[in-house]
Amino acid sequence: MKNFLAIAGNIGAGKTSLAQKLSRSLGWTLFEEPFAENPYLERFYQDMKAWAFHCETSFLAQRLQTHLHIAQKPDSFIQDRCLYEGAEIFTKNLYKKGFLSETDWQTYQHLYQNIASNLRHPDLIVYLQASPQHCLNNIKRRARDLEKNIDPIYLQELHNLYEEWIANFHFCPTLTVNIENVDFVSDDGAYQKIFKQIRHQLEPAQLDFLKNLCYNTNR
Repeated sequence: MKNFLAIAGNIGAGKTSLAQKLSRSLGWTLFEEPFAENPYLERFYQDMKAWAFHCETSFLAQRLQTHLHIAQKPDSFIQDRCLYEGAEIFTKNLYKKGFLSETDWQTYQHLYQNIASNLRHPDLIVYLQASPQHCLNNIKRRARDLEKNIDPIYLQELHNLYEEWIANFHFCPTLTVNIENVDFVSDDGAYQKIFKQIRHQLEPAQLDFLKNLCYNTNR
């Protein structure tokens, strides 16, 4: 039986760390968000308002390709950050900050909603809920050059959008795991608690699959 699990959360929430541990525990393939060259990215940084729509539409196409790759393979996958986050969090933040016009935003949303409505959705999205300060502390600990000057205000903006998104998301089941003051990397007991929550949430999807399989076999 194929399973598709996605891990979502703010920058520095611990998505990759959890996805890696789950991949080892479950024996499922880990698909980390790949770095894909965006042909508009350099121009976007030079003039965000002029190139935001082009840049984000290109990212959406790349994320769709990744999602389809996962959905079409027979293996069970764990995805580190999903297609929905790009649209609902990062692109929406650009719109709220005025880098996307109302017309561009509505066009992008129309495209995204039509794509999202026709995808094979994950069996479960696990949202790692953490305060911006928690994420900032993690970012400082891992000391990546690209993140060293990240603005705490930006993390707060993303956090607000994540909270809004997960409260209204309807394409597939979600599980919110609050990881404030939880060290699931070093504390195996903390990790096992999260692991059991995820397995419990995945069971209904597995039972539905088996029911459909039996029904189709007996027809």
